[in-house]
Amino acid sequence: MKIKSFLMASLAVLAVAACEPKVEPVETPSSIELGKKTVAISADGETQSVALTANCEWTATATANWISVAPASGNGNTTLSVIVSENATTEARDGKVTVTSKDGKASAELLVSQAGQKAGPEGPEGPEGPDQPEDTHAIKTAEQLATFFAEAATYTSEDEWSLGADIDCGGATISPAGGFAGVLDGKDHKIYNYKVASAEATSGLFLTVSGTIKNVIFGSKDGSSWDGFSTVTYVDDAPTFHTGGVCADLSGTLENVKNFAKVAVVFKNTEVSGIGGLVGSIGSPAKISNCENGAQIELSGTMGNGAYAGGIVGYANNAEAVIENCVSSATQEYTIVNAKYLMYGGIAGYIRGGTLVNKCQNVGDITFNNAEAGGTYIMIAGIVGGVYYAANVTNCTNKGAITTNRNQVSRIGGIVGTLNSQGIIEGNVNEGKVSIVQDFANANWQAAGGIVGFQEKVETENIIRNNTNKGAVEVVVENATTHANKVTAGGIIGLGVLGLDVSGNVNEGAVSITNKAAGPCYAGGIVGWFKGNNSCTKNNENKGAVSCKTSDDAASVAGGVVGCVNDKVGTCTSDKNIGAVTCANAAAAGSIAGTNNGTLTNCVAGGSVNGTALTDANFNTLIQGASSTGKAEGTTLAK
Repeated sequence: MKIKSFLMASLAVLAVAACEPKVEPVETPSSIELGKKTVAISADGETQSVALTANCEWTATATANWISVAPASGNGNTTLSVIVSENATTEARDGKVTVTSKDGKASAELLVSQAGQKAGPEGPEGPEGPDQPEDTHAIKTAEQLATFFAEAATYTSEDEWSLGADIDCGGATISPAGGFAGVLDGKDHKIYNYKVASAEATSGLFLTVSGTIKNVIFGSKDGSSWDGFSTVTYVDDAPTFHTGGVCADLSGTLENVKNFAKVAVVFKNTEVSGIGGLVGSIGSPAKISNCENGAQIELSGTMGNGAYAGGIVGYANNAEAVIENCVSSATQEYTIVNAKYLMYGGIAGYIRGGTLVNKCQNVGDITFNNAEAGGTYIMIAGIVGGVYYAANVTNCTNKGAITTNRNQVSRIGGIVGTLNSQGIIEGNVNEGKVSIVQDFANANWQAAGGIVGFQEKVETENIIRNNTNKGAVEVVVENATTHANKVTAGGIIGLGVLGLDVSGNVNEGAVSITNKAAGPCYAGGIVGWFKGNNSCTKNNENKGAVSCKTSDDAASVAGGVVGCVNDKVGTCTSDKNIGAVTCANAAAAGSIAGTNNGTLTNCVAGGSVNGTALTDANFNTLIQGASSTGKAEGTTLAK
């Protein structure tokens, strides 16, 4: 009887369980919120920052062509820049920015209200009553535009022109305007379906601009993509030098200008060239603000020297040159064999002499692939390829993947390729993967970093501060280099030669080196290798995994903060690691430093080293590799 009762009870339980509804996992619904519901803009136009809170991928669009928004897409929280151009009429106007989740299940709207221009002293018709005369400098047809370009060099700073309509150039070939000192206000109109073929040594719609160009879209019929035809290039027998989608040389202002016209350069030069999606070269006080590049930059032919190429500007050298609130959205891919060097950045190729790049963003992938042996070195990065002589890169964001397989020296970074001397790299964020992946043996040294690839030259005032890297940094090579600079990778910087202050940075990306040869390699969560003197890290934190492997494992070095502190005066102070460190050369693996010849002070060690988690009992032995000759003082275990 007891057995029968047990069986019946068991069947009853099973029956109840079978009748219970199946519980499906609950997906978190997409959510989007804006920090503001409305913004009021003056007639003169301005840029407003609006906080966006989201738990999903999203896109942002505007309902009016006088409103633009950056970034136009993303994933998660950010700050939107809502850019509103001047309202030249007396009528107020309304528009809207809509942010929509990728799955279409969530959205948020921002109402944009803009005032009109103030009327005359006695009403909109002025004191005498009649309408004001029509603007005789309004360009409305392709014929009028052709006349404007032909006569542009004769205009002075007193001459103001505007576009009164979108202009289809009908496939016309345009000779560049020699120079322009006046004002051209596009009123958010578009100029498209044209080809610029320069017979001069420089090329662009304008050869020089010392005046102002604003609120105009080049090379696009719909305002958001290339029209498939518009191109800036050269005639067949012309030499090639500075080239820009808008102008070759800028000493004036570009504001709210977008270029989608392809920039195509077939090198025939022995000069160093600046090539930009908007501007080739800046050598005077100049400003580029709230501009966008959607143009492909196409490089071919035989380089006679080096080149600087950038999504916004190729080359900038002036203490009063500013590139601010600009976006490059175009994917760039290069295969050209460079003669000496190529510096490429999503925003600028090369800046120096105090030039500032601030609050800019690159969202396009950048690739430089070519297995042929070529020039001396390349510097490629999401924002600026090369930063020299007191130039600064601040508050910028890269979202594109930065990668190369080039068979030569590489200096590659999420934000900057090379920091040469006395520059400040501060407040930037990299979200893209940074990688050097070579399928062939070579003896070139390589440096890759989530923020900066390589730093060199001056012993003081080189600062990499308060940056965040979220992208993976990966180096895969077959490298037996005997070069003094080896193969390096770091979550913040790959190699620091001397005089470098790295402080307040955070790395969240994995850092890895795989060397299929026996050449020496250094990997670090913050810095791959501090090589020279007067270098220090302070208050940095690494959260990413760090790994390093060579073919024989004898020359691999890995540290959670620094792979190698080479010089005895090098210091790491109050740095923290909670990432896992893996290195088959156990004597050169440590939670803070793989090999330390300097001093580690008040650091916080955590994570694991070669699979062993740090504890109260063992962390003192795992702070730095056993081959270290330096000191570790005041270090504590991460909690």
